[in-house]
This record gives sequence, C-alpha cells and structure tokens, in this order.
Amino acid sequence: MEKTSSALWKRLETLYATKFLANCLVLKQRLFTFRMDECELLRDHINQFINLLNDLKNVEVHNDDEDQAMLLLCSLPLHISLSGRH
Repeated sequence: MEKTSSALWKRLETLYATKFLANCLVLKQRLFTFRMDECELLRDHINQFINLLNDLKNVEVHNDDEDQAMLLLCSLPLHISLSGRH
C-alpha cells in the first residue's frame, strides 16, 4: 500500500494510463475490424459505426472525414455498391 499521497497518485496514474491505452487500442481494433452482417439493416450498421466513432472521440481519438468514409465503405458487404445496385 502506498504511504504518501504523491505515491498513491503516481500509482493511480500508472494504473489508469495503462487501462486508458488498452481501452483506446480495443476501440481502434473494433473500428478497424467492424463489418456489416448480411442480414443487418444499413441504418443499424451506420448507427453502430457512429457509436464507435463517438466512443473513440470520448477518449480523444479522432479520425478525419475521409478516413471515416473509407472505413464505413470497407465495412460494407462486397455486393453493396455506391450506386445502390446489386
């Protein structure tokens, strides 16, 4: 057990910094591996994607608009095209 407030604060900083980094990495992994299920509604998929982006923003990880668009397009099944035709 830590004996001074300074030592306790440093210990807490170490613990939470490690958890914060792990949380950021888990969220990034979820975003980069995010894929739409074949039977999932596009609306639901986009809502989940936005939630992931918001979770990342909450831990101060930001993606520019171009990267967000590319990640969303890459998360869609191959049979969905930009024109909406199958």
